[in-house]
Amino acid sequence: MKVRIAKASGFCFGVKRAMDLALEAAQRKSREKIFTDGPLIHNPQALKMLRKRGVVPLQEEKNNIGSTVIIRSHGVSPQRRRELDKISATVVDATCPKVKKVQSIIAKFAQRGFFVIIVGDGHHAEVQGLLGYAGKRGMVIQSEQDLTKLPLGKKLCVVAQTTQSRKNFFSLTEKIKERFPETEIFDTICEANRNRQEELKRLCPFVDAVIVVGGKESANTQRLVKIAQSKRVPTFFVESETDLDLDKLKHYKEVGVIGGASTPDWSLKRVVSKLEKTGNNNH
Repeated sequence: MKVRIAKASGFCFGVKRAMDLALEAAQRKSREKIFTDGPLIHNPQALKMLRKRGVVPLQEEKNNIGSTVIIRSHGVSPQRRRELDKISATVVDATCPKVKKVQSIIAKFAQRGFFVIIVGDGHHAEVQGLLGYAGKRGMVIQSEQDLTKLPLGKKLCVVAQTTQSRKNFFSLTEKIKERFPETEIFDTICEANRNRQEELKRLCPFVDAVIVVGGKESANTQRLVKIAQSKRVPTFFVESETDLDLDKLKHYKEVGVIGGASTPDWSLKRVVSKLEKTGNNNH
């Protein structure tokens, strides 16, 4: 078995920055727990490593915890930031710079009287935080069916969840522009995620199967799985090397491997190492 590794794998800048800030805080505050506002990263192996260093998700605490709280790369709403300032001794803002850019666009246009449309998953933490910057002037859409809910007679500003599918975003914005020609549209999809998706599309025709490595809760990793499946390539979604189905994989001559934005390099290497050992044993 030959293994092809996609170059655009491993931590994206925003996730790596959040991890670095968490580990630095843990080192400085060695005798106290460091809290993160929700799971810092959608990867079980990385969360386990952080927990060993005293970095744990913050539960819905109402009282003053008197410790450090880290805002994860997804960011939070202005209201949530005020809540964190009240209950914690220190707030470390690890919001991804790409997400901060979207926050600033939303805040700017909402203040100018625009109604903000976010193309994304309304249940995702990033999108929930972004909505907070629109106040009462915002809504989330995800499919063509949602276009019927767009407010008439309003100036519209459209942005994207940073991990959104480019195909879906441009399909929806094209239809919005037809109905509302004066709409301001901003392509805020993260370039790193865009490159990752494009590289996967280029990889698919040259391999017999694709293995996507990452947390099952990771939105950008789930999107990679859907892209590979759309190319009609046998696709395997694993969180670690222990999830590999070697009996099925041994029948493929060439396998492509790609990791999500929240997949640690060491986790990806373990998957590749196990595949390569399996391939060598089959010769």
